Amino acid sequence: MLLLAGLAITAVAAEAGAQKGAGASQIRSAVSVIDTATNRVAVKAIKVGPFPSAIALTPDGSRAYVVNSGGAKHGSVSMIDTATNKVAAKAIPVGRDPEQIAIAPDGSRAYVADFGSNAVSVIDTATNSLAVKAVGVGRGPTAIAITPDGSRAYVANTLSGTVSVIDTATDEPGAKAIRVGHRPAAIAIAPNGSRVYVANMRDDTVSVIDTATNEPAARPIKTGDGPAAIAISPNGARAYVANAHDSTVSVIDTATDRPAAKVIKVAPRPTAIAITPDGDRAYMTSLEPGIVSAIDTATDKRVAKAIRIGPFPLALAIAPDGSRVYVVKN
Repeated sequence: MLLLAGLAITAVAAEAGAQKGAGASQIRSAVSVIDTATNRVAVKAIKVGPFPSAIALTPDGSRAYVVNSGGAKHGSVSMIDTATNKVAAKAIPVGRDPEQIAIAPDGSRAYVADFGSNAVSVIDTATNSLAVKAVGVGRGPTAIAITPDGSRAYVANTLSGTVSVIDTATDEPGAKAIRVGHRPAAIAIAPNGSRVYVANMRDDTVSVIDTATNEPAARPIKTGDGPAAIAISPNGARAYVANAHDSTVSVIDTATDRPAAKVIKVAPRPTAIAITPDGDRAYMTSLEPGIVSAIDTATDKRVAKAIRIGPFPLALAIAPDGSRVYVVKN
């Protein structure tokens, strides 16, 4: 097994691994930590489970939850204590081929998109055990985000071309999924909760959903080639879209939902993007060089020096205080 073929982020890694003749023995399955004050690697490798694909931090920054997509029968989630950078002894079993994770704003629950199970697993973070084994959604759930008020989780189903909406009070999905573009790969919610932005990897577009009506806008927003990740600035003014196939970042003005004139050229195969809490920088992983680089959001220019992180950086998350970037490596 290389990685999960056909999925948004991991498909890019699988393709690169195949080109290089990479096998499972070369996969690192670790998390590295970057100090944002120096933009240097502070912790080289925290060992996690097999084939990690995503990471999310609790709102207080005390724990990082890492999705491990590998496993004979199911995937799992590893929990890192960020004070010690130690992994809890026992991983939490979830569904098959988990892809992404989102944590509720109050930190009480973590929602995991299980691609192979067509479901979402719900973890009680107080006990680090499953609260709900499987909330049924569309085919191939690959991305998930939770509204700022914690009331709903939006799930991008890459094989269905839809978004499912879960009521987090009942952990039940809505009756009707929302139709978006072809192969939705990433999802982000505006800080005020009014809109959901969905990156459609095959269409090279972003769909915009009005959360008041759960209806998509009539016209999606054009991006670069292969939008694989999306992040919205803390003030809600801009959305940054990492395009894996043409190695660019598209910038969307959320006031007009139109792309900015300038496209930012970045290192090859960007797979993930996240913005610091102060909004000053956007960090992204680039698969083939094995680096993390940053964009100065005031100028929309790349910060000069990239951070070498090692093979196959797939995902990242930034600590709530902005001091550290946690990078998943495969």
